[in-house]
Amino acid sequence: MPLQSHLAELAAEPEKTGPIESLVTVSRTMQIIEMLADGGRGLSLSDIARQLDVNKSIAFRILNTLEETNYVFKGVESQRYFLTYKISKVGLNVLIANRFMEQIQPRLRELADACGELVLLATVQEDGPQWVMAARGGAGRRLQVNPMVRSILHSTATGKAWLATLSDSEVEERVGKDLPAATPHTVTTLDALRAQLAVIRRQGFAISDQENETGIKAISVPIWRENGAASRDCVGFVSITAPISRASEAEYQRFGRLLVEASKHLGDIWLPQEAADFGAAPALNSFQILD
Repeated sequence: MPLQSHLAELAAEPEKTGPIESLVTVSRTMQIIEMLADGGRGLSLSDIARQLDVNKSIAFRILNTLEETNYVFKGVESQRYFLTYKISKVGLNVLIANRFMEQIQPRLRELADACGELVLLATVQEDGPQWVMAARGGAGRRLQVNPMVRSILHSTATGKAWLATLSDSEVEERVGKDLPAATPHTVTTLDALRAQLAVIRRQGFAISDQENETGIKAISVPIWRENGAASRDCVGFVSITAPISRASEAEYQRFGRLLVEASKHLGDIWLPQEAADFGAAPALNSFQILD
């Protein structure tokens, strides 16, 4: 039974406890959930009763109900109560209901309007970046977007930005030693690619200057999700693509600043790792074009 339904059921039993007492029970139930969420080492029945300022029998009845509905469990040896992952699933379902991708759309639309060109968002998948969203500025509407075509890792800005997050040995595993040329500007040796990746790691962004398509230049910046004081994951990339005939070097420097700002914003609102672990990010496997 969902938690909301169970609490509503508790509140709908005036013949047993009276309407006021039912509301008090709901309040105490939520207090217990909040206490257990804050206490990583769990809490004993005595701890919970004392913090609620009730006798143990009242606390036990609530805990017993939560245990029966799989929202808490009691450690065999410690006899302490802990929240189950069912609570986490409730929270993750809220994240999905809030439509994570809809939170991203305004920022991508704003970026496309600011640069006037094609903006692409990619997420990190097992085999590399995968396009999930595009926003086209006024001039960028002329560029075609085909999300079904996988990025060539060593010739695209986003592909190289992703490779730069890997070790040199992982890069070789992904691309091999002989790299096919998409244009006369494409790097075709592993040593040349490694030199490019070293620069990308230092500067924090990648550029493909006609390396994937003649006449087209792109710049890509990684999106980092912070996991703690000293831990972060690369979860995606945001890029701008434009013809070299339309965007000057000064414009690309401006694009870079816009992308760095956007990537920080997107990293702040990105789904936590727990959402991916629970399979709670189905929208990241689709593709949208914002026009």
